[in-house]
Amino acid sequence: MSRAFFISSEAGGRAGNALSGILRDICTKIDENNYDISRFSADIKSVCVVVCCFPDDLRAAGFGKPRKLIKYKEGTADIRLPMPYVDFINAVDDTKYLMAVRNITDSLKVICERCKKSRRASFDCDGMTDDFLARLGIPKEQLENIVGVCTD
Repeated sequence: MSRAFFISSEAGGRAGNALSGILRDICTKIDENNYDISRFSADIKSVCVVVCCFPDDLRAAGFGKPRKLIKYKEGTADIRLPMPYVDFINAVDDTKYLMAVRNITDSLKVICERCKKSRRASFDCDGMTDDFLARLGIPKEQLENIVGVCTD
């Protein structure tokens, strides 16, 4: 990965275009190409978050599987968490946006939990989440009742 913070999507059905547009906007607002994560971790040098949103039949066939991969020696994290498809496509635009943001912040939490558990790296999830949300102009409280990741 050439960027320190990379956000992308994998989507099927009607979720693709909406999710791509939302993530483009998020990446622009946070200045993804220049986003520096070094103040949040000396050990993790790059973070890749892929927001996955597939219909249930495609998920059952293997699309959009969760991935929680951290390569400590390389200092990279690759997190892919599935978003609830039906909830996403039936949501109003503002809620879709918040669902994508919640998926990303939940992905950052996964990195923090994995780093704490392994004790091989440190990652300031709260600091990065606060910075990320501030760049988007979204208060943390606005995400409290938003579901961004499938629970199954």
